[in-house]
Amino acid sequence: MDGSEKITPLVIGKSAKPRCFKGINSFPTKYRSNKKAWMTTELFNEWLISLNSDMKREKGHILLFLDNCTVHNNAPPLSNVKLQFFPQNSTSKLQPLDLGIIHNFKTFYQCEVVKSVLDNLENQQDVTTISILTALISILTALIMIDKAWRAVTPLTIHSCFKKSGFPSSNLVDVDDTLTEFNAEPSLWKALSEQDLTFDDYVLVDTDIAVWGALSDAEIVALDYNNTESDEDESEELTPATLSEA
Repeated sequence: MDGSEKITPLVIGKSAKPRCFKGINSFPTKYRSNKKAWMTTELFNEWLISLNSDMKREKGHILLFLDNCTVHNNAPPLSNVKLQFFPQNSTSKLQPLDLGIIHNFKTFYQCEVVKSVLDNLENQQDVTTISILTALISILTALIMIDKAWRAVTPLTIHSCFKKSGFPSSNLVDVDDTLTEFNAEPSLWKALSEQDLTFDDYVLVDTDIAVWGALSDAEIVALDYNNTESDEDESEELTPATLSEA
């Protein structure tokens, strides 16, 4: 809660072995996959067991606060991690992540995306609209950007969000609420967007996307973790569209 330790993010994608991972032995984040790119009970429990092992190795004990998402409710026995659930329907008020940390992280990530698009434009690549931003980002590039964005979130921001959510501590300093709100450099965003869309709208565009759920038995059976290629566009040799087709 004082921002002194930030756990490596776990990223969940749809492709078990994207082509961009070929020949890469070390990754900046953890990566798992399933057909819907969802957090599931199985993935969450695997993450918890790994976290518990890390804490055991470090001889540390932590208290982990969680919301009442269904995938959180069937945790395995843990020796060094204690789980504490927030009351129902209180996440937006009590969860420090939701009071600025996630938004701060997303802002830094989307700034990296904007910079990438502008770099491609400067290199005269065929990019002319904001609507195809994500087409330029491979999963590996996304992992690198996620790592960079997470490292950019400061301990002071984390401090601030815990204090804002009511966690008492003599070590938490008083900070302005605006400290947890960041905007992209105006010139960067203006150079890319000619639409009536603010950068904050862009950062929050995926807020309502489903990111967790229970897979059906059929979906679990259909999972192929041994597939050597991606199930996404990265695994296919796509024929570029002609100008008239575009």
